[in-house]
Amino acid sequence: MAAALATTFLTGVSLIGSPTAAHAEDGPSGVDTYTYEADQDVLKAMEKWAPVNSSESVMGYPKGLDKDKDGNVKAVTLADAKKTYDPDQAITDAKNAAQQYAANDKNPEPLRESARKLTDGWPEGAKPTTNDIRQNTKDDVVPSGGQTAEQYCGMVNKDPKHPAYGQTAPCVFVGKLDEKYPVRGASDAMAGEGKLTYKVSASVTDEKSVTEGWSAGGKITPKIISKDAAEVGAEASFTYSYASTSLNRVQNTLETAAEISVPKDKRGYLEGRANGAYYTGYLVLRDIDSNNQEAVVAVPARVYVQAPDTTTPVTWFKRLTPA
Repeated sequence: MAAALATTFLTGVSLIGSPTAAHAEDGPSGVDTYTYEADQDVLKAMEKWAPVNSSESVMGYPKGLDKDKDGNVKAVTLADAKKTYDPDQAITDAKNAAQQYAANDKNPEPLRESARKLTDGWPEGAKPTTNDIRQNTKDDVVPSGGQTAEQYCGMVNKDPKHPAYGQTAPCVFVGKLDEKYPVRGASDAMAGEGKLTYKVSASVTDEKSVTEGWSAGGKITPKIISKDAAEVGAEASFTYSYASTSLNRVQNTLETAAEISVPKDKRGYLEGRANGAYYTGYLVLRDIDSNNQEAVVAVPARVYVQAPDTTTPVTWFKRLTPA
């Protein structure tokens, strides 16, 4: 990191994050008691207890970046992001989200100051005349000297004697609603008359800051176990972020039994739906180099955000379709 930035607020930095599992015994159940045939009925049910917003913001580097089955980040192009969200407007929205965060006196003061840096920059910094709009998610090296956005945004001042103790790099994701309640885990379908019996759960590994860093998010792993104790299907893990306004924290769900009665003219299966949505937009960050030149960067990205009003990561639905 450039010397000016390090001297300003990140002396004694450390990467945020050490995985800590949530407590299963404190978790809620996540199985809907009804049986559904139509997808639209499932979505209506989800909207009642896990409403999502048409736009969302995430403070810091978003852990919920959309990834493939191998855990690699899927690159969103600028052309795709611009279809629903203008990057310059996104930068304005990110600054507004940062202002709202900074204005909330319930948030930790070091992070409020970090949010102010995104909006106002540094007192000694030369303000940029244009925005630095990147071409895709992987085009994310910050101007001040070689770090990726993840490395830059994941730094926090750990020196308790420094006036900027607890501050992080100023980064905010903003996005527009893309996909609500994606399917995350499903059992095999059974055709014809009979009963399907499963036990379901979802475990959460939450990324906790080693100081007071942003509530970053983490990883959710849904599981379906058949009556003969065999795990059904491939692991459908996914990462999540918290909305900047969320006060809830995701919990493990208790292992819960689910039974589906399948009529002879139907196919039955169990389906897991994530309690949140994907948003397409931009990771917006403000950087400063060794010459005190600031830059405001917008990197296209697609991020999964946990619904702010629920602590349950996944809801399981009993489904029927024509045989």
